Amino acid sequence: MSMALQAQERELNFKESGFPNVILIDLNMDPYQAVDLVRKSPTTVISKVVPIEAVVRTRLDTILEKILLLAGEKLSPENSFRVICDLRGRKYINSPQDVIEMVSTELVEKLNGIIDENDPDWVVQLEVVGENTGLSVLRPGDILKKI
Repeated sequence: MSMALQAQERELNFKESGFPNVILIDLNMDPYQAVDLVRKSPTTVISKVVPIEAVVRTRLDTILEKILLLAGEKLSPENSFRVICDLRGRKYINSPQDVIEMVSTELVEKLNGIIDENDPDWVVQLEVVGENTGLSVLRPGDILKKI
């Protein structure tokens, strides 16, 4: 991945996540463009790349406040969504399901969103990595998954 992104003459700042198989990269480019570059590059060790729109401290109130702002910019009442929470470390949040339920409830109540677990218009992605949480409101195809 590093070669695909560096070929674009971009500055990369790799951060230690403290969790196996998780690499955090600060980019000076649009995260969606970075995912696209990786998608087009031959890779053998990358299984998933999630563009992150915002990073907050791992606190439920902070996560909820920011995700409502991000979702409010993209979701309209006729849109469906699904919340996904990938949890690494349980020091700050015990259960990904609790976060999913809390965020889903707020998005339904405050933005009139429609939950659709199978074929959503939007994916509300929460990447909890210890004390920091990456947040994004993405189209399902924006997340790169390679098998």
